[in-house]
Amino acid sequence: MSLSTQPSGRYAGLDRGEVQSLAKGLAVIEAFGAGHSAMTLSEVARRTGMTPGSAQRVLRTLAALGYVGSDGTHFSLRPRTLQLGYAYLSSLPLTAIAQPLLSALTARTEETCSLALLDGDSVIYVARAPARRLRQDYMSVGTRMPAHATSVGKVLLAALPPEALDAALQDHARAALTPSTLTDLAAVRAAVAEARDRGFALNDQETIMGLRSIAVPVVAEGKTVAALGLSAEVARVSVAELKSRLLPPLQEAATAMAAALGAREQSPWDWRA
Repeated sequence: MSLSTQPSGRYAGLDRGEVQSLAKGLAVIEAFGAGHSAMTLSEVARRTGMTPGSAQRVLRTLAALGYVGSDGTHFSLRPRTLQLGYAYLSSLPLTAIAQPLLSALTARTEETCSLALLDGDSVIYVARAPARRLRQDYMSVGTRMPAHATSVGKVLLAALPPEALDAALQDHARAALTPSTLTDLAAVRAAVAEARDRGFALNDQETIMGLRSIAVPVVAEGKTVAALGLSAEVARVSVAELKSRLLPPLQEAATAMAAALGAREQSPWDWRA
């Protein structure tokens, strides 16, 4: 059933009495992305499940608000949509705490460092400090990656209770990003269990060929609230060096983040939002 009568996908739970026009607008915005940066009206309607007439009304509204632009044939997102993501990031004190610590960690290790949160079966990078030597950055703040294929994802999955872990692993496709990506359910479970037991997770070219990474949890109030990761080029850093030289400063930075969160425990904000 199309969105003109009932929202689909993640909006399927909305009752008819709720603001379905908002759901339609969000669905259209989310339809754009890599490989779909510019779309015709029919393409937008097809990707959102709306009728062409409904999609056209939503696009006109978004255009009037400055979120969408058109060359007469194709529609594309305008920079104003960045405000939606920035509003979320700016409301997360965790990112404000994390960024200077990430920058300091990158300066100390000379490697790229990132902070990620779990969203279903994916991770979202919410803070990042690229190394100067990084020739080409393959992600940025806001990038989403499959949790099973990243070191930060394994750390965050390891913190889930059994039922939530089952839902994240069994109810979603485990895509192979590289020939090294673990996709077999038993193998992914073993990697997550290993991350839980050791307190850190490794990624040896599972996300992108030529890069290795290691990640640790950021634990506040006894709960894993984020994962802190560090990545390095395979040609320069071995798995053994990740563990021997780079894991200790990574753990220290995660401890510092947790301490900073604890110091602000009485403040009127919620880092779990």
